[in-house]
Amino acid sequence: MPDPDAERADLPLFPLGTVLFPGMPLPLHLFEERYRKLLRDHRQADPIFGVVLTRQGVEVGDEPETHAIGTGATLLGAGHYPDGRTDIVVRGTRRFRIITSDWSRGYLMGRVEWLDDPIGEPEAAATAAAELSRRYAAYLTAFREATGVELPDEDLDLDPAPLAYAIAARLALNTWEQQRLLAAETVGSRLGALNVIIRRESRLLHETGAGGAIPERPGGRFTAN
Repeated sequence: MPDPDAERADLPLFPLGTVLFPGMPLPLHLFEERYRKLLRDHRQADPIFGVVLTRQGVEVGDEPETHAIGTGATLLGAGHYPDGRTDIVVRGTRRFRIITSDWSRGYLMGRVEWLDDPIGEPEAAATAAAELSRRYAAYLTAFREATGVELPDEDLDLDPAPLAYAIAARLALNTWEQQRLLAAETVGSRLGALNVIIRRESRLLHETGAGGAIPERPGGRFTAN
């Protein structure tokens, strides 16, 4: 019988007003003492912490409530200031679900359950991925023509799972919509939701000349805690 604890871990959690998707980079500026302590306590761990979207409360000086599903983060690099502040860059790894959590260490700790990312129906997912890739390329072309903004060409992984996360990260969606995509039960359902979103954004682009969601480069700017 499988051990239910085998896929569970104790993980420090970093509440943010940002969703981190697996495979995507995220720069962070750490200035609060609790997160500087978190970095000192767990710097050698991998993942170093989990990123969770705040549900209620604020990131700084509060103990915010968070959504239950987040993403583990691997530390890629860190730069330190003389006053103790630190810039770090992390990359999203696996998704998790919080089972229990508390602030007894001064920062949020959680008992988490690591989540698989099942494909769903493979043929349907492959078809949805191919459709999303075409629609996203067409959206970028239309965006350049409508705004005159030159966006860099990128070779995205066409495998359904990383493609879905990459495009979800590049569309500047509301955080609740990003969280819904992160929490999707299968890769296929995530791709289906993204195809609905990209059709909506393409329609807005044609109607307004600017669109709703402006494409971004993940990891392009630091997020302050």
